Amino acid sequence: MKLRTLLVGAVAGLLLTACGGGSSPEDVTRSFAQALADGDCTKAMEMAVDAAKESVQGSVDAGCEKYDTDIKSVTCETSEETATCTCEESRTGMDMTFNYDLKKVDGEWKISNYQKDLGMDMDLGEEE
Repeated sequence: MKLRTLLVGAVAGLLLTACGGGSSPEDVTRSFAQALADGDCTKAMEMAVDAAKESVQGSVDAGCEKYDTDIKSVTCETSEETATCTCEESRTGMDMTFNYDLKKVDGEWKISNYQKDLGMDMDLGEEE
C-alpha cells in the first residue's frame, strides 16, 4: 500500500511539472523568451494570452524565424494574480531589455503582454 501511494504521488508530481504547474513567473518568462528565440511559436502561443497572443501571431505571420540570444537574467515583481518581469538578453553582441506582464489563468502563469524596453524616460506631463 505504501509503495502504491508513493508511485501515485511521484506520477502526480511529474505530471504537474510537465504541465507547467507550479512554474514561477521567472520560469515562464524565460521559457517564453527562449521559445521565441528557438522559432517555436507554437510553444510561445501556448504560454500567451491577450495582447501577447496577438504579438506571437505577428511572429507566426512573419515566419517565426530563429535567432541567437543569451538570456542573462529575469527578475519579477509578483502579486497574487499578476507579475511584471524584466528580461535582459544579449543578441549578437547587443544587450536588450524586455518587459513582460503576466497573469494567472486557471492557476498557471501566462504572458499577457511584452515589449522591448526602449530605455526612454520621458516626462509627458505638463510643467507647473
